[in-house]
Amino acid sequence: MADPIVIRKLPPVWFIRALNAFRSGLIRLHRMTFPANVVLYERFTSLWVLPAIRVAAELDIAGILEKGTLSIEQLAERTGSDKEALLRMMRALASENIFKKTKDGSYKNTSLSKVLTDEKGSLRHMLMQHLGTLNWATLNDLSYSIKTGKSAFSKVYGMKIYDYLSEHPEESALFDRSMTNLSEISIEPILNAIDFSNYPVIADIGGGEGLLLSSIIYKHKNSRGILFDLPEGLTNAETILGKFGVADRVQVIRGSFFTTAPAGAVVYLLKNILHNWSIEDGIKILNNIRNAMPPHGKILIIEMILDEENHASFGKLIDLQMMVFMEEGKERTLKEFESLLQQAGLRLNRVIPTIAPISIIEAVIS
Repeated sequence: MADPIVIRKLPPVWFIRALNAFRSGLIRLHRMTFPANVVLYERFTSLWVLPAIRVAAELDIAGILEKGTLSIEQLAERTGSDKEALLRMMRALASENIFKKTKDGSYKNTSLSKVLTDEKGSLRHMLMQHLGTLNWATLNDLSYSIKTGKSAFSKVYGMKIYDYLSEHPEESALFDRSMTNLSEISIEPILNAIDFSNYPVIADIGGGEGLLLSSIIYKHKNSRGILFDLPEGLTNAETILGKFGVADRVQVIRGSFFTTAPAGAVVYLLKNILHNWSIEDGIKILNNIRNAMPPHGKILIIEMILDEENHASFGKLIDLQMMVFMEEGKERTLKEFESLLQQAGLRLNRVIPTIAPISIIEAVIS
């Protein structure tokens, strides 16, 4: 049986940062060279590309093309699409190197379109969810959030995001798969940045399907895990744990991090949890973990840290998503994280950078 995950040795963080700085410099030079209206219009063209990517993901065109090159007639038949309309979409995507049109007029995958398959490194479900009607309609009302400081999602759909997902199981399942897609991207950077072999028991709080914890426990054969989440968040956990062959070393516990946290771990993971909640809710979550962990225990908060300069920042763009979707969720600066930890009786011990936009904030009891 093939390994469920292969952890490669990644380039050092300083090299990736230098490369990103060089890339950002080239982009700035390009934008300074051309008239501002031309540059802005060029960026605006994503308006047409993004819905086409979503439809290609929904039709699983990349998955179909994994079996070989196909004509537009064959693709139309297999996807139940209008041939002429599908041709127009495919040639548009091929012009962006998402799929490739061959000399005989057929289509095949490129490295970019392969991201739309369900194979390793897939973003298919993330793109379907983030570019779907739910997200599109909410972001379209960004002005409401800017003017009121409130969630546009609650205005558009009449309830909070998690209440909506609990009432719409299909959307909830897609949301969970989307989060798993995003977790898959971050696993290698996280496991390259920190050595978990020193931690005999690792708890993932709000760990959902358990992909991150399964990867850690799979790599570190002498460690055990605790996967803690609401029952609906753990729906697919048994499958993931079984795929990695770690079910016998991971205890699954159902519960809410607003009321409790499981005891018995040395290190507690909080990956992309605190950014969903207000300061007050964040303090509750952290207090519950602090009360459960041993005096020498650690909390590893895995999130993006916003810089306070004018640098290009993925986190600053994601923060707009948080603004419209969550009642009080937000991405935070390091100062804001330090303040949050202090109010929960914790202190920031160190920040471990990764080659991804996320960092690992190590917190200990004050």
